Amino acid sequence: MRHSLLTFAVLMLALPLFAQNESGVSLTIRFADGTSRFHVGEIIPVELAFRASIPDKYDMEMRNYDRSGCLNIEAFHVTPPGRDPLKRYFSSGAFMGGGLGGARELSSEPQIMCEDLNEWVALDEPGHYSLYVTSGRVSRRVATTAEPVELRSNDLEFDVVAADAAWQQQTLSSSVATLNMESSTEDEKTAALRVLRFLDTPASAHELVFRLGTRGDRSGWNEIAGLAGSRYQTLVVRELERQMSAPDIAVTSDYLYVLAKLKLQLDHDPLSPYPQEDAEQQKVWNERMRAQEKELKELLDSLYGKTAMLVASKQREARAETVQTLLLRTSSEPGDVKPLAGLPPGEVAAAFLNLSRDQQWSLLMSFWERLKDPAMSAPLKRVAEQPDMNHQMLRDVALRRLYDLDPSEATPVILDEIKHPHLDNGMFTVKGETLGLLPNETLPQFDDMLAARIEDRESRTKGLDAQLIGRYSTKAILSRVKSVYESALGQWDCVTEDGFVVYFLRVDPDYGVKRLAQAPSFCMTNALPAVIKMHRWGEVEPGIIARLNGPDLNRARQAAETLSKYGSTQAEKSLWDRLRKFHEQWEERGNELSMRPGMRADANEAVGFQFGLVEAIGKAPAWLLTDDEVTELENLTLGQERDNVKQWHCTSPVNVNVSFVGDQIIASVNQYTATDIASLKAKLAQYPSGTKLSLNIFGSPQQVARVHAATEAMADEHRFELAQPEPTN
Repeated sequence: MRHSLLTFAVLMLALPLFAQNESGVSLTIRFADGTSRFHVGEIIPVELAFRASIPDKYDMEMRNYDRSGCLNIEAFHVTPPGRDPLKRYFSSGAFMGGGLGGARELSSEPQIMCEDLNEWVALDEPGHYSLYVTSGRVSRRVATTAEPVELRSNDLEFDVVAADAAWQQQTLSSSVATLNMESSTEDEKTAALRVLRFLDTPASAHELVFRLGTRGDRSGWNEIAGLAGSRYQTLVVRELERQMSAPDIAVTSDYLYVLAKLKLQLDHDPLSPYPQEDAEQQKVWNERMRAQEKELKELLDSLYGKTAMLVASKQREARAETVQTLLLRTSSEPGDVKPLAGLPPGEVAAAFLNLSRDQQWSLLMSFWERLKDPAMSAPLKRVAEQPDMNHQMLRDVALRRLYDLDPSEATPVILDEIKHPHLDNGMFTVKGETLGLLPNETLPQFDDMLAARIEDRESRTKGLDAQLIGRYSTKAILSRVKSVYESALGQWDCVTEDGFVVYFLRVDPDYGVKRLAQAPSFCMTNALPAVIKMHRWGEVEPGIIARLNGPDLNRARQAAETLSKYGSTQAEKSLWDRLRKFHEQWEERGNELSMRPGMRADANEAVGFQFGLVEAIGKAPAWLLTDDEVTELENLTLGQERDNVKQWHCTSPVNVNVSFVGDQIIASVNQYTATDIASLKAKLAQYPSGTKLSLNIFGSPQQVARVHAATEAMADEHRFELAQPEPTN
C-alpha cells in the first residue's frame, strides 16, 4: 500500500511530462490497487486524477455510471487493442443513458474518478499492454460560457496473464457466496455481480442467467451487460433458452429482450457504420435496420407466446413475475400476440399479491383493463384493508379499482376509511375523490364526526375532511364549518379551500359563490366546475380577472390558468390585455427574463408569471389562435419563452398525435393537449372546414380503432381532409 501511494505521488509530480492540451489542467491515471498484473477476466480498476494549477478557471463534470452501464465521456486507448464488449449491443437500439451527477470546480487538490477498464475494453488474450485515457470531463470558463477541454493522460503498461481453472473457480465461488449470503449488503452484491460480469466463463454465464431470472426488483444491468458482452454468445443464448423453462426462473421483459436480441445477432452480421455522405447507401442501411427491427419484434412475439405456456410450470415469485411480464406486454401494431391468452382462470389474481407494492401500483394504474376480472376482488380488498401499506399511492388506486369492479365489496371499505383514515408513510393516502365515489348524496351519520375533526386544531386530516364535508355533509353543520373556514380566510391550501367551497356551493350557494369569487384558483378542480354547472360563472369571473391584474404575480398566474381552462370570450381579451401590459412593463428588461443562477427575485417571479400567462393564451381549450395571433403572441413574449411560442405557428397538415399511457389517452394538436376523446373532438371542431389533418396514433389495435372512428366522424362532419401519415417502423 505504501509503495502504491508513493507511485501515485511520483506520477502527480511528473504531470508536466505527460501530454496535455493545455498547461493549466491535467489528467493522471494509475491502477487503483497498485498492481500492473491481471488475469484474463479480472477487473482492471483505474483511478483518474484531475487537477488544475490555475484556480477558478476549470470545472469538471462528475457523471460516472448510470443504469445503462457505460458513459462515453472517457475513451480508453489500449495497445494492442482489445474488443468493445457492448459495441454490437448498443449499435442497434439498446438504450444507453447519460450518467448521473453534477459539476465541480477543479483546484490543485486532485479530483479522483474510479473506472473499470473492462467496461470499455475486454482483453481476452494474455499479453503485455499499454493504456492511456482521453477525457472530455473538463471545461474552461470563458465569459458566460464553458469551452470543453480534451485531456490526455499519462501512459501505463501492464500485463494480462492466462486465467487457470483454479483461479476462475475460486473467483466464481467467492462471488456466488457473497450473492447467496443474507448478510451481504447491496453494494457487496453489486460488486460480486460485476466480478461475474467480467469473468466471462461458461460457468459465470450460467450464473448470470440464473441471477437475471431471480433478481426481483433489483436492476439487472450487470447480468444483461455480462451476457451481451460475453465472447461465448452461442453458449449464452443456449443457456437463456434452457433456464427459461426452469420453475424458479422469472421470465421478465429484460430476460426476453436480451434473449431475442442475442439470437438475432447470432443470425446476422453487424450493420456497417451509417453512411453519412451516401444517400443511396443510407436507404439500403435503413432498410436493413427496419428488417432487423421487424425480425426482432416477431422473435419477441414468439417468446412471449412461449412464456404464456410456461406460467403453469412456474413457482411462487417466479410465477407472479412471469404473469406480470405478460400483463405489461404492450405494442401499437396489429397482429400482436395476446400474452394473457391461455392463462388459467384467476391466474392473474393469484399472482397479484406476490408482486411488490410498486409493481401492484403500476399494474393497477396503467393496465387495469387487462386485470379487470371478478377474481381480482379478493386481492384488491386485501390490499385496501392492510393496516400498514408503506406505500403512498397503492391503497388509493386499489380502493378505486375495487369499487369499479364490485361496488358492494368496496362500499364498507370506503365507509371504514372515512371513519378511520389510514396513514401510509406519514401521509393519509386515500384521496377525497376516491372516498367520494359512493352514490349517496349525503352521509348524515358522519356530520358530527367530520365537524369535530376540522374543529380540532391539531387534526392531521383537515384537508381530507374538508373534501369529505364538501362531498357528503348536510346543512346541519353549516355554522360549524363556516366558523372553522372563516377563522383562517385566505390561509387554506388549495385542496382544503376547494372542499369547503364545494360544500358552501351545495348547502349555501350565495355564500359559496361569494367565497369562490374572492379566492379562485386553477387548482380548485371541484368548485370551479360546480359553479359553471350552476350557471353562475359570470359572478365569479370578474374576481378572477381582478386577480389577474393584481400585483401578486403568483396569484395572477393562477388566475390566468383558471381563465384559460374555464373562461369566456371576455377572459381571452383580459389575458391579452394583461400580456400587453406585462410586455410594456418589462420590455426594457427583457434580457433578464431567462433562467440563470443569481437572477433578481422580481425577474424570477416575472419569468414564472409570463410562462403561465403565455401558456394560458396559447393553449386554452376554449379558443383557437390564428397564425397572425401566434405571431403577435411571439412578439409580445420576452426572453427564452419566445422560442417556445415560435413552434406554435400553423402548419399544414395539422399534426394530431395520440398515444396511450395504459388506458389513458394523451393527445396533442399542435400546442394543444387533450386527455379524453371528447376534449380532442372539441378542439378539432374549432378548426375551419377544409383543414388537412395528419393523424398519428400509437396504441393497441382496439385503441387505434376507437380514435380513428372518432376522428373520421369529425372529419366527415366538419369537412376535414385526413392525410395519411408516413408509415413508421
